[in-house]
Amino acid sequence: MKTECPYCKSEMVKGFIHGGRYVFKWHEENAGLLEKVTVFGGETLHVNPQVSCYRCKNCDKIIINLKEL
Repeated sequence: MKTECPYCKSEMVKGFIHGGRYVFKWHEENAGLLEKVTVFGGETLHVNPQVSCYRCKNCDKIIINLKEL
């Protein structure tokens, strides 16, 4: 299946992001320093440190479908 970049319309490449040994978490932009650098903050999106995604090499965007997690 080919996925088209919604920004520049180039073909995207399927791959994954690997976060080492840690879970994949979401932090809001205005999160405090302790939330960003400790294990206590953030919303866990996926317990596996590896998530599938699509990357556009043309405009350097990455898209993650949270429903596929």
